[in-house]
Amino acid sequence: MDKFIFKSNKNEDIKNTPNIALQNNEVLNKQIFGDANDPVNEIPVSRLEKKDRIDKGPYQPKFDFPRTIIGSKYRSFQIEWYNKYSWLEYSKVLDSAFCFYCRVFCLNDPATKGHIDFAFIKKGFKNWHRANECFRNHEKSKGHQHSVSSWSSYTKDKSVDILLDEQKEVFISKQNQVKIKNRQIMERLIDIVICLAKGGRPFRGHDESKISIARGLFLDLVDLVSKYDPTLKDHLTNGPQNALYTSGKIQNDIIISISNIILRKISHSVQNKFVSIMADETSDCGHHEQMAIVLRYFDDKLNSPVEHLVAIRRLTSVDAQAIFNELKVVLSVLKVDWKNVLSVCFDGAAAMSGSVSGVQMRCKELNSNIVYVHCYAHCLNLVLVDACTLDKGNRLIFDFFGIVQFIYTFIEGSCSRHATFEKISNEIGSTLRTLKSLSTTRWACRAEAVAVIKINYSAILRALTEIIKTTKQSDVKVKGIGLLHQVKSFNFIFGLTMMHPILQLIVKVSKLLQSPNINLINAMASIKSLRAAFINLRNETEFLNIFNEAKNLCIELEIDIPLVKKRKVSSRLDEFAKTEHYYETKEEELRSLCFYQMLDNMVTSLDLRFQQETIKIINAVGNLLNLKLNKEEAAVLEKKFKISQDELMAEIRLLKADQTVLTGNSATTLSGWIQWMQENEKYKIYTAFNAAIQSFSVIPVTSCSCERAFSKLTHVKTKLRSTTKQDRLESLMLLYVEQELTANVEASEVIEEFKSIVPFQRRLLL
Repeated sequence: MDKFIFKSNKNEDIKNTPNIALQNNEVLNKQIFGDANDPVNEIPVSRLEKKDRIDKGPYQPKFDFPRTIIGSKYRSFQIEWYNKYSWLEYSKVLDSAFCFYCRVFCLNDPATKGHIDFAFIKKGFKNWHRANECFRNHEKSKGHQHSVSSWSSYTKDKSVDILLDEQKEVFISKQNQVKIKNRQIMERLIDIVICLAKGGRPFRGHDESKISIARGLFLDLVDLVSKYDPTLKDHLTNGPQNALYTSGKIQNDIIISISNIILRKISHSVQNKFVSIMADETSDCGHHEQMAIVLRYFDDKLNSPVEHLVAIRRLTSVDAQAIFNELKVVLSVLKVDWKNVLSVCFDGAAAMSGSVSGVQMRCKELNSNIVYVHCYAHCLNLVLVDACTLDKGNRLIFDFFGIVQFIYTFIEGSCSRHATFEKISNEIGSTLRTLKSLSTTRWACRAEAVAVIKINYSAILRALTEIIKTTKQSDVKVKGIGLLHQVKSFNFIFGLTMMHPILQLIVKVSKLLQSPNINLINAMASIKSLRAAFINLRNETEFLNIFNEAKNLCIELEIDIPLVKKRKVSSRLDEFAKTEHYYETKEEELRSLCFYQMLDNMVTSLDLRFQQETIKIINAVGNLLNLKLNKEEAAVLEKKFKISQDELMAEIRLLKADQTVLTGNSATTLSGWIQWMQENEKYKIYTAFNAAIQSFSVIPVTSCSCERAFSKLTHVKTKLRSTTKQDRLESLMLLYVEQELTANVEASEVIEEFKSIVPFQRRLLL
């Protein structure tokens, strides 16, 4: 994944740098670690860029510094050292301290030869328990004192070459003007790139020559902006024709620079926080297996959990080890420690969910506390698939969905047959809705397909009759006659009236589960509600309503209701429960063998598929929100969320006595407690309680964010863009999916990143 971190001049002394190698990127030949001003990166060679870096002074980030065990105690860099030692700077990449003055002036000064302290210049100092002592010793060193003197001269006096030749000052002034103009040009080009990438638009054209009319959106927008922007117009007209900065290579450099900034912001946001990993795979139009990786974490600014796409990786193998290796690489790049991974959420594929050698088990080998969540939306879809297709005993429903699929294939498989269906719909004043195909992966397809047929049932009958009369193809006529016979059968009509209300219940819950803001408690509550709805539906009254609706439609269409096939009663005992009872009427037969059986299968499948390892945590947090947590449940939360059980129990007692505590419906919701903690600053008091509810909110319900990324993948990688390189595809996907982050990227940030990844010899002065 070399696309987010770029190679700089090799420095053999930096040996502790994390392994963040990414995929090879032919666009890049330089590596930058973290922030461009981080001490791990060398001082620029170019005069003006070096001057800019020196003028910025020591790099002194302020955040929650990582703690390291030294001896028997945790030690870390202290922020007050910045005030005490003005020369001190800190590297976030290496977790080490450096001397800014010595890094700038000491290495190339002959006067300091033999007095160079490499710990503060190249290697980095991190022996925190002796920090003050070593800092004072460094200040007394000859090399440091000479560097301080050089720094003082630099800030007060002109440089030597300017003193020797005043004309150089004029030259530098002109260079500054050129630099400002170049940055203005870059800002316009960056805005164009962001505009296109944020909308998932293509950049390149088939023929990008000046006389072409199909040069691509990027060049078209550059020409459009130049009509109203004198700076850009002057650059395109009078600038060097070999450095117009409109080539495909420069476009890729800008795209990757923006994606680097976005990924770095995400990486910074997840440091020292619990995260959850969501991953799923799909095939793109280039027949490549792509895996989307999404991170979920709690955003303190938004006071809610958020999800961000962090990678789109091509898989050459879909076995568990290959997938797990990609996950490890991505987390290494983002500097996410496996001990901070709270949960993983995948679909039910064996490679992902296997309890012996699946990806989820390999993750647990690195952190035994990781919770595996089988995507709830996938689970609910499997419940429906099991009941509709796997239960061959319920022949009516099995055949019903076969007919539904054949209706779609027959009518939508021909433009002329679809035109007939459309014409008849308009003639009878029916609202035309497109027929839907069935799929085991599209969660709402069955409900949509059945709803469309129910609404357009009369139009479908008339369309089939018209097609049979007018077609000149014998095979089409035969298929049409057979299909019309099936559609006008009582069994199909009963299946239509029975499945429509059941599928509407399922699709409502399915859409709720696909929300990125839903938590496990609400998700499980919706599943329980669905189960209760199925049980309530299983009664004589509901069945009679469905049966009578189907019966009335059959009477209207003059369709006979078949009688129960009579059979000879055996004098011997039946071996099977299904055949030992004789049904007197069709109504009784359908109630027992179709309607009740379908609902029973649904309830059983719900109970089986939603018995996940998250149940204990859900129950514990549910009681926590009601302030009724017992010690066993507190122990579960202590283990999973790394909080003190004693502190949590004490805080619950305090909350029970708190007069300002939540009341009403909000007191039982996770979002209500999180909001109350933030608005009243109670998180400062009830730290363990707040940590528990925030951590729980990080556990995902579904991997739908991956599915949404795949929807956008079809926009970015189309048949006309199927040869897009993987590194460019990943960057474009990051910009397209994370549109809000892309829109907030500053052009100045992109320019600094661009300077870091593009060699000085290959770019304008910036």
